Amino acid sequence: MTMTRSTFLRAAALAVGLAWTNSPVAAAAGDDDPAEAGRRFREVAAGYWTELLRTHPIEATIFVGDQRFRDRLDDPSPEAFQAWLDRLDAARETLAEIDPEGLSAAERIDREVLLEVIEHRLQAARFGDHLVPFAPIVRYASDLHFADLHMLFAQLGEFQPASTGGDIKDFLDRLEDFPTLADRLIATLRQGMAEGRMAPRVVMPKVVAQLRSLAGPKAEESPLWAIVGRLPADWDNADRQGAAALIKAAIEKSVIPGYAKLADFVEETYLPACPDRSGLKATPDGAAHYAFLVRDYTTTDLTPDEIHAIGLAEMAKARAGMEEVRKQVGFAGDLPAFLASVRTDPRLKNASEATILDGHRAIVATMEKNLPRLFGRLPSIPLEVRAFDPVRAKSAPTGEYYPAAADGSRPGVFFVNTSDPTSRPTYTMQTLAYHEAVPGHHLQGAIAMEATGRAAFRRYFYFPAFDEGWALYCESLPAEIGLYTDPYAVFGRLNYDALRCARLVVDTGLHHLGWPRDRAIAYMEQNTSLPRGEIENEVDRYIAWPGQALAYKVGELKIREIRLRAQQKAGASFDLRAFHDKLLSFGSVPLRKLEQLMAE
Repeated sequence: MTMTRSTFLRAAALAVGLAWTNSPVAAAAGDDDPAEAGRRFREVAAGYWTELLRTHPIEATIFVGDQRFRDRLDDPSPEAFQAWLDRLDAARETLAEIDPEGLSAAERIDREVLLEVIEHRLQAARFGDHLVPFAPIVRYASDLHFADLHMLFAQLGEFQPASTGGDIKDFLDRLEDFPTLADRLIATLRQGMAEGRMAPRVVMPKVVAQLRSLAGPKAEESPLWAIVGRLPADWDNADRQGAAALIKAAIEKSVIPGYAKLADFVEETYLPACPDRSGLKATPDGAAHYAFLVRDYTTTDLTPDEIHAIGLAEMAKARAGMEEVRKQVGFAGDLPAFLASVRTDPRLKNASEATILDGHRAIVATMEKNLPRLFGRLPSIPLEVRAFDPVRAKSAPTGEYYPAAADGSRPGVFFVNTSDPTSRPTYTMQTLAYHEAVPGHHLQGAIAMEATGRAAFRRYFYFPAFDEGWALYCESLPAEIGLYTDPYAVFGRLNYDALRCARLVVDTGLHHLGWPRDRAIAYMEQNTSLPRGEIENEVDRYIAWPGQALAYKVGELKIREIRLRAQQKAGASFDLRAFHDKLLSFGSVPLRKLEQLMAE
């Protein structure tokens, strides 16, 4: 329940190949002429963006819609990773030599943000997260370097351009290069085994299932086949059939064997060697690793113990709110019984895929009409609601946001999971739409994309604590203008809030306090109405991806703290629309920087 919003843009900075640091402009960055500082920084920032996309071409296609490198695949090999680290270090020196006094206010923010990200990525390298390139689910945002390339590659059928013969040739080049990508992923996994940097065993069977599904026997069943349905309608039958035949052959010859090879290696060699652990506490450098991830994902100086205590306190508030709903609807039992009832009540389930899609579209349309009551600045980028493709739906969250393409060829997309529709609740639909679409990720991301006078990389940049904190803040914001009228929808919002509070408790419990997996599952069962299977997926996500789940609640609490200070300072003249416009005007930034900017 988050977005894949520019997934790689922040995290991939940990290893981007910054060849532009050797350019004449970069080399001259230490000169003392302040008039040149702005021009130098803009050229360095533009070069950074180009090299970032060149280094991560799959993500460039899917998340940015920049197609300059649409015939290439990422290189996740350990050798490539080390080469990029070396260039990152050179980039840090280049940026440090640019005098910020010669930059505009926006450029100073851009420079600070880029320097902070590069510094954090260089520090992160010592923990070897790049050697764990698989996860049990489709990761959402700011993920570890190269994670889930096996799933991202499969999405190219939906996102690769398909308007010309050249587009299809580029797609075929990618399909035919997949065996090389598979071999490089295996090499990375082997290096991780040699260094003792491996995924926890409990999450890997889900990866095997993903790989086996993608290695299915028929090309037409692959998600990559989706591109055939997007071939231009004005092509004659011979051209369409010819293109389809080439795509079919490439999937059968290169892609399916590549996935099968990956599946065999992971199942037979990698998985048996994976450690049987639930948290980083059991690893030799686990305490330092987790403390770093907490700082990195929250962009604060909070300690794991402080975050655990915050989670417990916030959970008490969420439970009190759910208790009020229980009384309002006249449920006779206690709160645990109410949670169990809501979890299984068929009256609170969707009837079909259509009810899920139509329901979310109606919620989004109503919210869009009411946005001017909360915001003065609204984006022009359109938004669509779509269902996940069936293969991705099996491991996808309830909903996910993908930003619009940079070239305008694709709107922002709010994907919803319609698989097994009668198991999916109706009472969380409002909250989910407000988080993923409007006024959450789409509004915030589209405003950032449309910003003028800002380096290109910053229009897509993503800090989980800001972006996810904003989206969580937006889940309750529509209540302030009367858009929550059903008490069960109010419960759905509180239930999702309890999930985010539980994340603070469970993530720190697993990785800092040494909780076993069963204890984490039990805590979430006691405090949310999520089904058991969804709870297990959530806990496995925290086991595989330490620290990221902390960003949501920590970010929301900071935004509310900043808003409260602004209200106290302005008194009766406080303008909520102006506050929101100002908060979003800086783009995605670390929380400590946001606090500083709003105070100024």
